[in-house]
Amino acid sequence: MRTRNELYQEALRTVAARRQTARARAEDARAEAEAAIPALRHAEDEVRVRGIRCALAGASGKDRTETNAALTEARKKLTDLLAASGRPADALEPRFTCKLCQDTGVVNGRTCSCVHKVMQGLRRAEIESLSSLSISSFDTMELRYYPNKMDDSLGEPIRAYMGGLLADLRSYAEEFDHNSESLMLFGNAGLGKTHAALAIAGIVLSRDFDVIYVSSPDFFAKLEALHFGSDPSGEEETLLQTASNADLLILDDLGTEFNSAFLISTLYSLLNNRLGAKLPTIVTTNITDGSLLEKLYTEKISSRLSSFVPCLFVGEDIRGLKAAEA
Repeated sequence: MRTRNELYQEALRTVAARRQTARARAEDARAEAEAAIPALRHAEDEVRVRGIRCALAGASGKDRTETNAALTEARKKLTDLLAASGRPADALEPRFTCKLCQDTGVVNGRTCSCVHKVMQGLRRAEIESLSSLSISSFDTMELRYYPNKMDDSLGEPIRAYMGGLLADLRSYAEEFDHNSESLMLFGNAGLGKTHAALAIAGIVLSRDFDVIYVSSPDFFAKLEALHFGSDPSGEEETLLQTASNADLLILDDLGTEFNSAFLISTLYSLLNNRLGAKLPTIVTTNITDGSLLEKLYTEKISSRLSSFVPCLFVGEDIRGLKAAEA
C-alpha cells in the first residue's frame, strides 16, 4: 500500500519517462528525415534563424512585419519539403501523450490532470493486486443471480430488492465526496459484497479521490507482525496513517481475521480516527448478527460500526451458481 505522495512521485516519474521517450523518438524521426531529404537540415536552420530574428525584433520594439513574413516563408519551405517526402508538417515534433502539458506534468503552475490519471491507474493496479477480484463496474453484477422470489422479511422479491440496493450503491459512488456516509455491506458469503465495494472504488477513483482497499485479515496480520517484530523504517505507522487518511477506506472481510488484543486496539483506533475526521469507510462482513459483532469486537467498536449505514445483501451464493453453469 503506497501513500498518496508515493503515488504522486511515481506518476511524475511515469510522465517524465513519457516525455523523454517522445523526445527520443522525435530525434530518431528527425535523423531519418534528414538522411532522406538532403535540403531538410538547411530548411530547419533557416526556420530557427528566422525565428530568432523575429523574437529579437519584437524584444527591441521594432516592426516585425518583415521578419514575420520571412519566418512564415521559411516554415512553408520546411513543410513543403516534408510533404514532398510523404511526411506531415509535424513529423519532426515530439508526439507527447498529453497535449495539455506536453508530458511535463504541469499546466499553469498546477499539476496536470494526466498526472492524476496515472495516479488513479497505479492505485487501481494496487487494489487489484490485493483483492481476489479486479475492479469492475456495477454493470457486471448480474441481477439474474439473485432469486426472483418473495422475501417476507424484505417485503419484496429478492431480485427487486438487490436491484434497488445496487442502484443506491452506484449513486453513492457517483455522488461521493468527503461528506458521504460510511457503509457496512453485510450478508452471507458469495452475495457480491466485495464486488460491489470494488465497483464503488472504481467510480470513486475515476472522480479523483484516493481509495485504499485492504483485506482485513491480511492488513491486521501485517500490522501485528510489524508491531511485534522488526520495523526499522516505521512501516506500521505509514500503513496506519495511509489507511486513516484515505478519502475512502474499504475494509474487506471484517470478521475473518485473527482476533487479538492488538487487533481490537488497532481497529478501534482506525475507525475512531476516520469517524473523527469525517472520512467515509466501507466495511464488508459476513457477520449478520449484531450481538456477535459486539462479542467479537467489544461494545466500543460495535458502537462505531453502528453509525455506518447498513446495506444487507441477500440471496444465494453466486459463486456456487456460476460454478454450476461452467
